[in-house]
Amino acid sequence: MQENFLHFIWKFKYFQQTSLSTQRQETLTIKSTGLHNHNAGPDFLNASIAINDIDWYGHIEIHKNASDWKKHKHDNNPAYKNVILHVVWTYDYDIVREDDTIVPTLLLTPLVDHKLIEKFDHLFLEGNTIKCQQLLVDVPRIKRVSMLDRVLFERVERKASDILSLLKNLDRNWEECTYQILTEYFGFKVNNDAFKRLSTLIPLRLLKLHAHIPFQNEALLFGASGLIDQNTITDEYTQKLVREFKFLSHKYNLKGKEMSKVEWNYLRLRPANFPSIRIAQLAAIVTNIPHLCSSFLHINSPDIFYRLMKIPTSSYWHSHYLFNKESTKVIPKYIGKASLQSLLINVIIPLQFAYGLDKELESYTEKAISLLDQIPKENNKITRQWTALGLKNNSSLDSQALLELYNNYCSKSRCLECGMGHHLLTKKNEHMNISS
Repeated sequence: MQENFLHFIWKFKYFQQTSLSTQRQETLTIKSTGLHNHNAGPDFLNASIAINDIDWYGHIEIHKNASDWKKHKHDNNPAYKNVILHVVWTYDYDIVREDDTIVPTLLLTPLVDHKLIEKFDHLFLEGNTIKCQQLLVDVPRIKRVSMLDRVLFERVERKASDILSLLKNLDRNWEECTYQILTEYFGFKVNNDAFKRLSTLIPLRLLKLHAHIPFQNEALLFGASGLIDQNTITDEYTQKLVREFKFLSHKYNLKGKEMSKVEWNYLRLRPANFPSIRIAQLAAIVTNIPHLCSSFLHINSPDIFYRLMKIPTSSYWHSHYLFNKESTKVIPKYIGKASLQSLLINVIIPLQFAYGLDKELESYTEKAISLLDQIPKENNKITRQWTALGLKNNSSLDSQALLELYNNYCSKSRCLECGMGHHLLTKKNEHMNISS
């Protein structure tokens, strides 16, 4: 028996409601199960019950074994002083308060329909990550759509919340916040941490001071990145970068704060994704787009973003992927379309949504969702699993919902919190005495 299943039973009252009594034979009436608490503290807050016709208001704690109370060290935790009912599957322990009174205990075991337990075991204890994949066809379309809508907004809101937290830490500087988010995602997962650190070493305000001399911005970013190996410098461009950074690092007190080359990952990356190329592209973007935040907030179609970001690197990188190693082909290094779509999904849309939440402007949150629906669908292992099971994937709006459902529900076995899992578990159990 899993504790999250007991939470599910309690929350939705999937247990016998009549003739209840505590383990000490006190009559018990459940008036309100309380609010499910996903943070530290009792499992359900602000519940309402009656014991021997006396009303009690407080919290509910649920355990598989009553003795888990002691095992989890709730005895000395003040957060549990207002627990008015202990709900358990196995009764093996009495909780004694400081005043020597006993916290009432409700034993669920005889109150739950065994068919519900069997169905839970059958549905959710199998090996597949998508545990309901064999039965997904039995979920009504409206419930599937409702759940996918829910997880989509959870995903966008979570990313927006991260942005608003960063904004707060940056004294509500939207430009610096936008720059840091953009820079982090220039790592395209493999080098996100390294790019995030680079954005804190070289803030946007510093780059803006040198926007009129693009080479100085390259020197700042490349110098701070630690990617230049000064022992193997052979070309004039790299020598000049080192000299320029030496001057700027002294001016801005950057000496000794540079990153190490080992912080950057080149393994299994295509040359177009090398950190050196991405830094050169970032330097070009922040130099040529003077107001990042306002520019990104005005994006209402992918094509507008593609045009805005069509900025080539400096000429050195047309013939290089790494320092001191000239390539045979001379090609301007623009950010590819797939990478731009990734930036739209991970930077522009969360930024617009966060701005809309912060300013209480629905036009921005709506624009963010509309923009997501205009981006082509993502085609990967996870989305293909869902489409094979009959779920649609027509745009990134669908893809993001499918990814969130898989990563934040299926892979974490949160089936009981999923609308589709809830439906599969409780259908054909209408004969149970269930009250809302």
